Amino acid sequence: MGLLSSCAGDTDDTAVLKLADSYATTHMFARYGVEGFIEDVTEQGPGEVGIEYYPAGQLGSARDIVNLAQAGSLEITPAAPAYLSDQLPLSSVTDLPGLADDSCVASAAFSDLLDEGGVLYEEEYAPRGLRPLWVAVIPSYEIMTASRKVETPEDMVGLTIRSSGGAMDTNIGSLGGAPVSMTAADAYEALSRNTVDGISFPYASVTPYKLEEVLNYSTKGLNLGSFAIPYVIAEDAWQDLSAKQREQITTAADDASQRLCDGIAEENPASEELMREAGITFTELTDPQVEEFAEYLEPLRRQWADEFDAVGRPGTEVLDAYEEAVARHSAAAEEG
Repeated sequence: MGLLSSCAGDTDDTAVLKLADSYATTHMFARYGVEGFIEDVTEQGPGEVGIEYYPAGQLGSARDIVNLAQAGSLEITPAAPAYLSDQLPLSSVTDLPGLADDSCVASAAFSDLLDEGGVLYEEEYAPRGLRPLWVAVIPSYEIMTASRKVETPEDMVGLTIRSSGGAMDTNIGSLGGAPVSMTAADAYEALSRNTVDGISFPYASVTPYKLEEVLNYSTKGLNLGSFAIPYVIAEDAWQDLSAKQREQITTAADDASQRLCDGIAEENPASEELMREAGITFTELTDPQVEEFAEYLEPLRRQWADEFDAVGRPGTEVLDAYEEAVARHSAAAEEG
């Protein structure tokens, strides 16, 4: 793969890894994740690992970029299950509604399934030559609209809603909405042109894309689902690394996961406040309203698992493993 290049002044070969994603350098995935990862890797052992960073879709779209890693054109890339439902369908378990509302809990739980030996690693990543390094899970997706306030499931009927894809399409459809799969970067234009009536989004992602400029309403407390994004390294590239280089990358990746979940926890309330200042009206769902939505949403988790089981895939195993991991990490977080 041409990973190793001799650098003047170095006694050992330096592994130069290309890292590419579709996010601007101002996005929280870059600020809390990628930038710290690069800094940690290069500072741990100068001359051991170098990173060439290509942000903002320079090398391809969010859907296409993982194929470049599999083809050997780059080494590290995000692999969001929602955008890769044909390759990583079981990994959309995190997108199911009502499973987690804490980013650090959800990220730790998902990581358990992505670690070597974990069910998702063995079922989906290893067979595709991908090894997860760090992961971010943005929980608590809400429904946000331009012209219609959503207070009950009936208010969703007939609305076209931007979806990240995968299980989120089903979540929206169960409420009577029409999901339109697109990347977050396309949401502003879709709203401003009335291509969609609203979006399924977390608060933390609204202001980075300036969506508060084209939205008027948002739910609060719906927890429609989550969005998970593992950053992965091509397995061929991993095998070309020395044990020391792998250790450096693993340590930096673990730190990136923690910084990201902490950052997401900070960004959500900050973005919500900016949305309020922009004039967006929030519908804070009461317990009876939440229960009304839950009547439609809760059955989707078991339905999701059953559909995979029916075609010989371990849907129930994945769902049970994720639910158990969420419960375990939630308990650990509460204990402090």
